[in-house]
Amino acid sequence: MPSNIDKAPRHSEAVGWSCTAIDYQQGEEDPKHYHLEGQLLYATRGVMLVKTSGKSWVIPPQRALWIPPLHQHSYQILSQTHLRSVYFSRQFIEQCDAFVHRESVHVITMTPLLKILIASLFDQHYSKQNQQKMAALLLNLFHEAQPLAAELPMPEMKRLSLAVRPLIFGQRWNLPMSDLADIASLSERSFTRLFKADTGISFRVWKQRARIYLALDLLAKEVSIKQVAYQLGFSSPASFTAAFRSITGGVPRDFKYPKEGEGSRFNV
Repeated sequence: MPSNIDKAPRHSEAVGWSCTAIDYQQGEEDPKHYHLEGQLLYATRGVMLVKTSGKSWVIPPQRALWIPPLHQHSYQILSQTHLRSVYFSRQFIEQCDAFVHRESVHVITMTPLLKILIASLFDQHYSKQNQQKMAALLLNLFHEAQPLAAELPMPEMKRLSLAVRPLIFGQRWNLPMSDLADIASLSERSFTRLFKADTGISFRVWKQRARIYLALDLLAKEVSIKQVAYQLGFSSPASFTAAFRSITGGVPRDFKYPKEGEGSRFNV
């Protein structure tokens, strides 16, 4: 357990929950810490890279991350992010019998109902009594959300970590392997070998997964599918859609914010 306890808002056991809203700029980091409460980490805009339990999770606006009490975690901000965190006391969590995955870190799909409930917890027009019921409903609904694959193992070796920064933060997805190997002061062969040894997956698989996860943020910003495809270095919208389907199980249009009057199964 780390020594750094985050100064999250405290609440009485009678209330059992609290929430915070913080805006971050790209590149900001929150170092290792833990909370006495369980935490739902959600961004209405932007993408976070959260490290916890020896894993790294990419969290775009269509997803949230549940972090149980006392779990050490840290996060990096990959794009300008509007963070919304909801904290639940252990006693409040234990009262929600339906939430069976309460002790494991996992990613949750943000359905329209979950988004509305979270927004309502920040809305002072609702009474505290009604917000208490909303917080309990929010927690109980988590059991209906299937845990999602959103893990993106980040290289721990410093030279490899430096090499992927132009991709993650600079969106320079067309950089040739030779340039990345030069940044790491390695041959291409050594770069490929060490990257797989460090992350557990090949660089090719890692790059594909990283691009798709970061695409979710662009889609949420109403960037066209064609523009997203070319911005992330795909040869065509069709190749982007095929890669997107293989990783998420859906197609890009399902993750775009709808135009006025339209609906989406992922967005409000």
